[in-house]
Order: sequence, then C-alpha cells, then structure tokens
Amino acid sequence: MLLKAHEEVRRAPDAMAAAEMAIIRLCYAADLPGPEEALKAMRDGTSVGGGAPGGGSSGGGGGSGGVSAQIVSMASPAAQAMPVLASFDDVLALIAAKRDIGLRLDVEQFVRPISFRPGAITYEPAPGAPGNLAGRLVRALKEWTGQPWLVAAEGGGGAETLMERQKREDREAMAQIKADPFVAALLSAFPGSELEVRKIPGPELAPIEPDEVED
Repeated sequence: MLLKAHEEVRRAPDAMAAAEMAIIRLCYAADLPGPEEALKAMRDGTSVGGGAPGGGSSGGGGGSGGVSAQIVSMASPAAQAMPVLASFDDVLALIAAKRDIGLRLDVEQFVRPISFRPGAITYEPAPGAPGNLAGRLVRALKEWTGQPWLVAAEGGGGAETLMERQKREDREAMAQIKADPFVAALLSAFPGSELEVRKIPGPELAPIEPDEVED
C-alpha cells in the first residue's frame, strides 16, 4: 500500500490530497483482522472483528488507483431500513430525496460516471469540480446507507454529467423542432426570431363516470 501510495503521490496533480488518501487507506487497513484471526473465522463461518464487513478487500487493496479516493469504514448502524443503491441514477435520486442541495448541484454538474457498483463509484471530475467532492459524497452515502463507500476520481474517460446530458438532449430536441417544415417556414418568414421550448405537463384526467360513457 505504501509503494502504491508513493507512485500516486508522484503522479498526482495534488500531492497532498493523494498523501491524505493513502493515510486514510492505511487507517482503514489497521482495523482489519490479522491473518490468523481471518483464517479461523473462515473455518468457523463466523464474522471477524475490526474493519467493515465485506469492505476488507476494497480498503486493503489501496483503492482503484485514482488520484483521489475516500474510504469511510462502517459504524454499527441502528437496525433500520437502509436504501439499496443499484445504479448511479439511484445515487442521484437519493441525494435529491435527502434535499442536500449543495451536494446535488455539484454531483449533477461535475461528476462524469466511469463505473459503479454497490459501495464503489469511479468518476471523472468535470472542469471546476470542488476538490472535496469525493469526500462529501462518501460521508453522505455512508450516513444514508449505513455502508462504507469508496469514491475515486480518475483522470478521464467518464460519461456525461447529468447537466451535460440534459443540455445535449435539449439541443437535440431544438434541432428536431427547427427541422420541422412548418417551424422552418416561420423562422424564414420572421428573420431574427428565436424559439423557446417549454415542457408543459398534460392535465390530469378525471375518472370517467358510467353515465358519461353512455352520453
């Protein structure tokens, strides 16, 4: 882990941040059981002390190799129903449901997802992304799900952010509208005019009564 951290610090744009992440991983690994305890637990089929259940391999492996990684070990959470996140869209929905406006805006604007699995997110930060975004997301997800999370920022290769996707879809919708012959004729007849597209929700239909059907 130290050798890997040395390489990460050498290559990272922010060497101090990479060093801090290495210390976090080491602290996490310090709580993992020793080889004898782990082997005995495997033979007996019991849980082992120290570390988060199911999180040993992620913490001890030194993260996913990204420049920035955050790990928070799981505390013993109260027995209650916790949300299960099966996709990155579920993460977005959970942040919205929790009404964390600041985190929601930053995730929607700056997180370009690369990979997702329960407990681990890898993303490419969009230009202007806050340096503490990964840590904020880790703390929020751990609090809301009661599980440890690994969030790593990679150099590139991510998909669109939610805002980038929405803007692209709006541009494509506008291009499709302008391609309509009737709209094109209007734009030609009124030079300099601009289109404004508004999404109007349809009215809710009242239930149909039997006598209305007969009429």
